[in-house]
Amino acid sequence: MVRPGVTATLLLLLLARFPRAAAAQDSSTSEDIPIERCDLLPVVKLRIDSADMRFLLDTGATTVLNLKSFSSGRSGQIQVTSWSGTAATSAREVSLPELTLGTHRLRNLKLPAIDLSPIGKACGRQIDGILGVDLLDRMGVTIDLKRQVASLSSETPDAKAIYEEMELNMHRCNVAFDTGNSVELAECFDPGIVFYTPQGEFRGRREVMDYLQQRYLKFAPNLHYKMCVRDMKTFGDALWYSYDYTIDSPQEHIAGHGMSMCRRDKDRWRILNLHNSFLEPPGQSQSAVSKEP
Repeated sequence: MVRPGVTATLLLLLLARFPRAAAAQDSSTSEDIPIERCDLLPVVKLRIDSADMRFLLDTGATTVLNLKSFSSGRSGQIQVTSWSGTAATSAREVSLPELTLGTHRLRNLKLPAIDLSPIGKACGRQIDGILGVDLLDRMGVTIDLKRQVASLSSETPDAKAIYEEMELNMHRCNVAFDTGNSVELAECFDPGIVFYTPQGEFRGRREVMDYLQQRYLKFAPNLHYKMCVRDMKTFGDALWYSYDYTIDSPQEHIAGHGMSMCRRDKDRWRILNLHNSFLEPPGQSQSAVSKEP
């Protein structure tokens, strides 16, 4: 069983193992994005589709993309279709899976795109888009031209909303466990995962998957995992949460406490650390008892 005070101690140990995640949380509360200049125009760097792009800051406009920057040579994740809005009759619609400014991310955006090359020619550098008041407001950006920085909102991330996003993304992992799909389940773990169990400590995907296969997955599909979250905290891109859990198999019924740290990795979440304990020694399942002579 987990003793009082152990939860806080283990959380500190987790943060010691992943200092970059904690540092990201601290820095995000006072993060400033440098403002560059394209002639006299204020410009910031955004990250789209794993590439740095320069956007003109304009609080008097709505966000629009440079069609020349997205029309060809991009990944399959970015789609360009006909624009049905009123921004411009010659505009196209670009679907972006993710747009990042500093530590702020916006997902699943659909934005108009037109030819902005005249702006780039006028200031002597390619401009990939205009970051307008619509997205600036959503990200809580304050522009300070005197200091030449764009300051991001210092609001604390909503841990519950982030957890719900993670839970939805990792539903496939629960299904993979219950059905014994080891290939899909392995992808739910970070390559450097550390898993602490009453039976021992397992490091890396291979050790963790070998343990799960021998201990639980062999009973699939007669296997069921259920979890009830108790507490959650965010640390930059990482999410820590504690929970109660049960595991039922034809052999036994397990009830226990657990703690986990996950991190978003591109389009999916992965588990960095797991620490599970038993509330009491595992008991035989009803099906196992019924088979006894």
